Amino acid sequence: MEKNIEHYAKKYKFLDKKTCSQTIKELDNLVTGTNWNKEFVQHTFYNSKKDESHTRSGSQELDITYAETSTNKLIMNKLRDQIYQYIVDVGFSWFSSLDGYSQIKWNRYSENRKMALHVDHIKSLFTGEKKGVPILSCLGVLNDDYEGGELVMWDDKIIPLEQGDLLIFPSNFLYPHKVEPVTKGTRYSYVSWVW
Repeated sequence: MEKNIEHYAKKYKFLDKKTCSQTIKELDNLVTGTNWNKEFVQHTFYNSKKDESHTRSGSQELDITYAETSTNKLIMNKLRDQIYQYIVDVGFSWFSSLDGYSQIKWNRYSENRKMALHVDHIKSLFTGEKKGVPILSCLGVLNDDYEGGELVMWDDKIIPLEQGDLLIFPSNFLYPHKVEPVTKGTRYSYVSWVW
């Protein structure tokens, strides 16, 4: 077993430019509002001990949506295969007890928007119907025509991501990450969590 934790953060060429562009086009047609199923809303972090959600970056917090796009099914199907490839790539061929993965959450970072340092130990995914904790985070980027917005892991390691890339890493306390403020343009990404 590899003891360097960076070994378990794997980057893949995942989506083609056409799929990325189509998804962004559809996301651009969404409005900002209060219905996270169909519109972009400001991201919040959930605190299960206090049973409340709040931003960690104030008005700089990114916007999110769980809207269905025409590319959702394609991405979800490809994601399943990539998750199993990741398990082979990290040398855990013995590990096969994945119960599922979450629907896609789309992220939009307009200028001066960011995501605070955090880990993906997201309990709010599990409301009784599904039970578990996230064990893998699958983070994809749809574009790279913006400035700023760097993904930073472990306090100071910038993970360069290009359009169509997918990063898979464990969803635990050893993988703290954040997104720096976008300084020009809009950054689009998405995430799904495996349990």
